[in-house]
Amino acid sequence: MSVQSPALGRVHREGAERLAVIDTDVHPRMTPTDPRFNPLLPQRWRDYLDLIGLRSGELEAQVPRQRPFASRTDAMPPGGGIPGGDPAFAAVQLLDAYDMTAAMLNNITAVSWARGTGNHPVEFQFALARAINDWHHAYWLEADPRWRASINVPWEQPAEAVRELERCRGLSDRFVQVLLESRADEPIGNPRYWPLFEAAEALGIPIAFHVGGNRRMTASGTPSFYFEDHCDFPLRNFNIVASLIFEGVFDRFPGLRIAFLEQGWSWVVPYAWRLDASWRALRAEVAHLQRPPSEYIREHFWFSSQPMEEPEHLEWFVEVLAMFEDFGLADRLMYSSDYPHWDFDAPDEAVPLTLPLESRRRILAGNASALYGIPV
Repeated sequence: MSVQSPALGRVHREGAERLAVIDTDVHPRMTPTDPRFNPLLPQRWRDYLDLIGLRSGELEAQVPRQRPFASRTDAMPPGGGIPGGDPAFAAVQLLDAYDMTAAMLNNITAVSWARGTGNHPVEFQFALARAINDWHHAYWLEADPRWRASINVPWEQPAEAVRELERCRGLSDRFVQVLLESRADEPIGNPRYWPLFEAAEALGIPIAFHVGGNRRMTASGTPSFYFEDHCDFPLRNFNIVASLIFEGVFDRFPGLRIAFLEQGWSWVVPYAWRLDASWRALRAEVAHLQRPPSEYIREHFWFSSQPMEEPEHLEWFVEVLAMFEDFGLADRLMYSSDYPHWDFDAPDEAVPLTLPLESRRRILAGNASALYGIPV
């Protein structure tokens, strides 16, 4: 989609009324040697970085990108650096250009570091997670009140993940969700991860799953082509949803909310049908479930728009969205731009002006406002 900024406010007017916009998926980026980031690490781990470096997973091949950092050609900061590395330039290109109320920072490079990709020493993994969150706080949240940030946690070590979640919420109430990559060592509903779910529920913030870099994404190996990889994004949604539901996570934590970011949304309704059909046939196996799977989906899951479905004919999009909304998910789809990536979605393109006003208002800001507590 287009990378050109519109005239200020063109997207968000309905007569004299301004439609608010909240972007739920923006990707800041840093490098381990960034002079702003490196000092946030304890000296021990700065020395470790100098000696060993930051390793990537040895069993997972890097998928070639369409462009460096998978970014827009115009996203390189004029003062130098990498796309997504300059809060002020990002604010001009995104927040100001589209008159946004707020935007969510989801650092998908750092989420793998925090998880421990590359078999990092566990204490180094903890230090990376803390430094990543401190970097977001110091250089993004302090730069502009419109930024919100996800919290990066070492979720394979749940006790430490809970400590980091609580620490970040103490730093700023603009840390508004926990960000996980869409993979884990165990099925995500496993009791191993329940302490993190319990803490998120207690603090009233959602858990978000996002596709991440450097991943073995499919059951049959790493994709050979970038566009194969790009079209595989929704694959992990199915086992995440099933695991959370069938392990009884939502019966134990009824206030837990889950967001899927950059993983599509048109798959949700057909998958819910399949889950319900299987539940009816094999209900005795999951007798602990209190309700059909589709009811948990309606209550506990939210979805970002990017990459927005782009059928050959616009009327097909309207029909798919109508099915999604009629299923009871009208207040669950949230606009996201994927800035600064090459497949960036501008608000007027991701949310067609031909949609009813109330649908546009919900998708552009209302649903995200409700989930994250961001005033519009």
